[in-house]
Amino acid sequence: MKKDVIIYSLIFINLLLLQGCFPKDERVVPLDIDITEIPYSMYDTQAWFSLRDMAVVASNSYLDWDLGFESTGTGHHIILNYARYMHAGNTGSSDFYGITRNICDTMIYDSSNGDLNKTAIGQWADFTDPLNPVYPKNVYIIDMGADNNGTPFGLKKITFDSFENNKYSIHFSNLDGTDEHTYEVTADHERSFTLFSFKNGGSTVALQPVDSNWDICFTQYSTILFDDNNIATPYIVRGVYSNMKGTTAAHDTINSFYDITAGDIASYTFSSAQDAVGYEWKDFEDDSYKINPDIFYIIRDQLGGYYKLKFTGYYNTSGNADILPSSALNYRNKITPGL
Repeated sequence: MKKDVIIYSLIFINLLLLQGCFPKDERVVPLDIDITEIPYSMYDTQAWFSLRDMAVVASNSYLDWDLGFESTGTGHHIILNYARYMHAGNTGSSDFYGITRNICDTMIYDSSNGDLNKTAIGQWADFTDPLNPVYPKNVYIIDMGADNNGTPFGLKKITFDSFENNKYSIHFSNLDGTDEHTYEVTADHERSFTLFSFKNGGSTVALQPVDSNWDICFTQYSTILFDDNNIATPYIVRGVYSNMKGTTAAHDTINSFYDITAGDIASYTFSSAQDAVGYEWKDFEDDSYKINPDIFYIIRDQLGGYYKLKFTGYYNTSGNADILPSSALNYRNKITPGL
C-alpha cells in the first residue's frame, strides 16, 4: 500500500507498529511491510489518522486554529490550541475595556492528558442550574504562543459571554483594544470540539475530522516536563494524541513487539488519556534523537480493533512510512534540538 508521505513515520500491526528514523540510525524493516508515506511534519502540520483506513483523513497547519469549544455531551469546556504553546489566565475582572495589559498572576497551560477539569480557561461560567447559567464574563488573557523559532504571536483579551441556543458568544480584541470583535461559535455535534480562529474577525474552522473518522493525531503539543533542577517546566514536544471519544492505548517495555498476539491483550491496562502514546518513544541524547527500542504500544480503536505500534527510527529527511498488514504505520519528523 503506497501513500504519498514526507517527514515522519510509524509502523502498525493490527495490533499496531509506528516507525520513524533518524538518518544515521540503522533502519529496521520488519518483513511483509506495505510502504506508506505521509508528507507532513509534526513541526508544521497536524495529521489526523484513521486506523480502520490506515490513512491520514485530514491535515492542517498547526496555526489554523486557536480555541476549541466543547460540542458533544453536556459540557461547555474551552481548550487552547495545544500545538501553538498557548496559555491563558483569568484576570478576575469583567471590565473588558479597562484591561489594557496582562494583570494575571498565573498563566496556565491545558493539561496534555486531555483532562477537561485542568484547562487554562477552566470554569468560565456556572452551569449548576442548566436552565439558569451564570455568566460572570471575566476577562481572560490569552497568550497566543510562539512559532517554532520562538517568535511570539502576541496576546488577546477575551470574554466568554454565554452559551445559548447551541452557540457560544465571545468578545475579544488585542490588549490595546484594537481588532475588537464579537462572534458566535455554533457547536458542531459531530466533533468533540468546534475549532475557532481569531483571524479576520473570527471564524469556525472544520479542520479536525468528525469524531468517528479518526483515531490518532500526529502533532506537536505543550506538556509539563521536569528540567535538570527538577522544576516543572512547559515544553513543546512532538508525538501522538488519541481521540478521546473511544481510542485507548497501553504501553509495553518488557515484552518483544513481534511476540505479542491478540491473546495477550487482556494483560494490558489501557489508558483513555489524550497523550497515552505521547512522545516518549524517542529520547534526546548527545545533540540528536534516539528511538527508545524498549517501548511499544497497543492501541484500541473506536470500533474495538487492536493494533500494536512501535517506532523504529526518527528521520529529519524524507523517506518511507511503513505499515504492516495487521497494522504498521511509519512516520518521519524534522528535528529541532532539545524538543
